[in-house]
Amino acid sequence: MKAVARLVWSYFMGTLMNRVFTIGGLVLISLSLYMLTMQLKAGEMIWPGIFGIFAFFFGSSLLPVMFGRLSRSHSIGVLPYGRLKLLVSVFVTIIVVSIPAAILAPAVVVAGNGGRLTEVARHPEHLTFVLELAGLTFTSAMLFAGWLYLAIWFMSNQRNMMGFGKALLVIVVIVFAPARDIRELSISLAWNLQQIAVIWIVFGAGFLLWPRYKAVLARRSRRRFAGRALTRGVTGREFDLMLGTSNPWRWVAALAIPAILATRFEFDGSAAWLYFLTIFSTVAGAIAGEAAGRSRALWLRGDWSRERLFAQVEQSFWWHNGCVLGVLMVLMVAIGGYVEVPARTLAAGLPLLVLGTVLSTYLGLLVTQGLRWIECALATTVMVALLVLVWVIAEDDADLTVVFMLEAMLAVLALVLRFAARRRWMRIDWMLSRPNRALIARGA
Repeated sequence: MKAVARLVWSYFMGTLMNRVFTIGGLVLISLSLYMLTMQLKAGEMIWPGIFGIFAFFFGSSLLPVMFGRLSRSHSIGVLPYGRLKLLVSVFVTIIVVSIPAAILAPAVVVAGNGGRLTEVARHPEHLTFVLELAGLTFTSAMLFAGWLYLAIWFMSNQRNMMGFGKALLVIVVIVFAPARDIRELSISLAWNLQQIAVIWIVFGAGFLLWPRYKAVLARRSRRRFAGRALTRGVTGREFDLMLGTSNPWRWVAALAIPAILATRFEFDGSAAWLYFLTIFSTVAGAIAGEAAGRSRALWLRGDWSRERLFAQVEQSFWWHNGCVLGVLMVLMVAIGGYVEVPARTLAAGLPLLVLGTVLSTYLGLLVTQGLRWIECALATTVMVALLVLVWVIAEDDADLTVVFMLEAMLAVLALVLRFAARRRWMRIDWMLSRPNRALIARGA
């Protein structure tokens, strides 16, 4: 149990940023709970609690990274019951993260009705309702947190097409499945408990038995390929192969399959689809973040000027990202017709997809010495601006003139980012622009 406790403590307190989010989240949750329970008609105090829950969750953001690294390490196989303790620490962390939501939800309901928890306890029927609400909120939060950790795990440990594809499939479940349950009123405590039991039994069995399964696969592979000469044919232009842009259709599959599967949830509302596809468009351009590190080998092996190399890199990534963007635009029109999105929303949403890919591409090309605070601030600002614009477009009475003016401003920002990226490449230091060896080892 000491090892499990140390792991859980490390998830929340491993770095200074984690400690700030964890402690700040607990302070906001405590403040909101105090106002809801001690003052009448304090329903508006839920907002500090909501921000506190998000901050508390971000405080445990080390969990996916540590879980991924420890699960692949040699020490976890040497320590007694190492994999079991690691699995238990994840389950305990999800429980801890879900407790604040289970406490705040009944407090909000009671405060909204002008009562206090001490008065509710005097009425058995009211107390039963509050306990059922707490249990339903707790189990729903466990499901949501578990799926979100899984998506972060895929993206942080497999920073390639396969990892993004898996993460987007999980995001489909997170975004659309709860909305369908709420619309159909099929959500219940028993159903949530069944989901938790099945998910954790399957995931736990797979995680604990994975080393044996991996050893069996290795033995079969050795017997299968014994005495054979392994050959592998690689097609595509050499420049694109070294940059990782020779085959955009893998990214198309990774983005298109989750979008197509999401249509099976029959979710109403154009805003959700616009949010969904806009995020996909930014993911499509994010591959450009590896351009500087991978082009270092090209610079050392060819007679390039920095200006010519940047032009060639830009052309290569635009060929790759343009193919992905074209498929996303086709999907947007097809899905828009399927879910009956208004034509004016599609007309304003298609340029938004283009802007998402353009902005993320040049943000990626801007990264020449790793992620620093200015790149992180720019990426956050661009993402918030895109999502706010989605919200404006999805309004029934949206003014298209205002929308197109905002999109024109984002287009100007894209030109500024291109100018800044080109200027950085003219002065790029190849001693500082090195590829991430951890990604190469994972076949990124």
